[in-house]
Amino acid sequence: MKNIDSSNQVFANVIEDNLIYADKTKRVWELLKSGKAYFLSRPRRFGKSLLLSTFEALFKGPSDPEQNPQGFFKNLWISGKEPNYDFNDTYPVINLSMTMSNFSPEIVTRALQTKLQDIAVSYGLSLNDDIPEAMFRVLISVLKSKFKKNVVLLIDEYDDPISSVIDNPDLAEKNSYILRGFYSILKENQPNLRFVMLTGVTRYELLWQSGVLNHLFDFTMSEEYADICGFTYDEFDNCFADRFEITLEKFKEKGLLEQNCGIAEFREAIFEKYDGYSWDGKTRVLNPFSLLNAFKNKNLKNYWATLEPSKKFLKAIMSKNPLSFTADKLLDLSQKSIDSALIIGSLTPVPSLFQTGYLTIDKITTVGKDFYYTFKIPNAEINPAFWDEFSDSLFDFLDTDRTVLNNNFIKAVVAEDSNKLSIFIDSFFGSIPASLHIPKESYYHSVIYGYLNGLTNLTALSEIPGADGTPDIVCVIDKDLYVVVELKHKDNPETNPALDSRKTKTALKRLAISSLKSIDAKNYLRPYLAKAKKILKLGLGVYGRGRAMAILENEERAKERLKPIAKRSRGPRSNKSSTNARAKK
Repeated sequence: MKNIDSSNQVFANVIEDNLIYADKTKRVWELLKSGKAYFLSRPRRFGKSLLLSTFEALFKGPSDPEQNPQGFFKNLWISGKEPNYDFNDTYPVINLSMTMSNFSPEIVTRALQTKLQDIAVSYGLSLNDDIPEAMFRVLISVLKSKFKKNVVLLIDEYDDPISSVIDNPDLAEKNSYILRGFYSILKENQPNLRFVMLTGVTRYELLWQSGVLNHLFDFTMSEEYADICGFTYDEFDNCFADRFEITLEKFKEKGLLEQNCGIAEFREAIFEKYDGYSWDGKTRVLNPFSLLNAFKNKNLKNYWATLEPSKKFLKAIMSKNPLSFTADKLLDLSQKSIDSALIIGSLTPVPSLFQTGYLTIDKITTVGKDFYYTFKIPNAEINPAFWDEFSDSLFDFLDTDRTVLNNNFIKAVVAEDSNKLSIFIDSFFGSIPASLHIPKESYYHSVIYGYLNGLTNLTALSEIPGADGTPDIVCVIDKDLYVVVELKHKDNPETNPALDSRKTKTALKRLAISSLKSIDAKNYLRPYLAKAKKILKLGLGVYGRGRAMAILENEERAKERLKPIAKRSRGPRSNKSSTNARAKK
């Protein structure tokens, strides 16, 4: 049984210490064959550093000249017959990590000086200059001169001095100018470089569209390399199968799985929690950081989602306008919008969250020569982190007092007061600027879920599948009271905004009744019958832009409430007035 260490990203140490390792050397070899200058974007703690360390070990060869040239690769794919790789063909390597302890411009400059000087010393060299660009240029030159070979350049987390201070646009922009000058050395030194790879999280306009890095081939979304980071299903089984039984038993002891669950249910629980990442809409991989920690700690916690740098980036983007992330915004984005570089201070929302790991590609659709991408939240680890930040940002964005909403909403649900619920939900929609309303059911589903998820005394679950179907939202209050929510929306086709109020009320109630019918017809209550002391149905109807209606009762009672409105709306109003007038006479 191999050991587990999610923090070790040095290839030689991983092999030497007999740590769990998914063999990616076939993909490494394919990259070496097909080009010489690359860029790869993956979320933080997703295996980028280990990938670059693999390239470093391959190019540098064993530190001991007496050692077998294959070194740590002797039992991996690349040492086999098919690649016929020449392990004696070694090169000088500059492996530069851009992660730092502090990201002020002065610290970034000083850190670059120190890192370059340390690399030079490791080769028995010394750099006399103190300007990072000049030091970088000289280091490449002297290494090529000393070894009579071109230099391999590996830069990890190339964007970290920007992304780590993305909540401070002024500081991020200052650091981007430092990096722009530093990375300009790459293009001018192309004749002196054997192989170049940069990894990071995001692409920034200042570094790409200015021509500094636009010579790199971005293979982030290449189908051939969709599995270059993370664990595929086969790799998961190969690397962890010998730990399944003992981990399953620990999960049962901790109440994470039922006592009668077997390996199939165990794998399903792991996949639901950490699977789902895709960069081509086909290949799915599991989050390596979370997966390793889950087996090491024998627990299903949110490991990746609680990383502070990731949380900071999510908050920085979401806080600008959380309504940019409603479900309708995750559908059918063009190739151009995904490939577009990001501008500091105005990061494009969906591409940013895709690159940082909070969204992933669900499917890719081809229309003529164009590609369109549909996104989704990857898994059960990311889902609460995403929606918690959405809810927090939504209430802040709308400057709404959630404490008042919370108390009133809970009281109304417990009392089954549909009139008050209607008022609360309608009032919340009314606080959203008219220009931000989108007449789509997915939009209102997202807003309602954000509203419910932000309330403190209930747990809101979205799109939780049951045996017979998937309700829009399920709320749990004090563990005993369950509220099953279904929402339906119908657009208002009339151009006149002053829609007759009685027609609106009738349309809203009919939509709400339709929602209630769906709950019963699709047996949405079934999964909760054994868990809850009481289950309530909440049918929501949204008609046009931002008008909401809630009915918390059975559909027969709802229909009775609908009848008087329908009767009053029949017949010319003037006839009734004439009859009354004659009666008075």
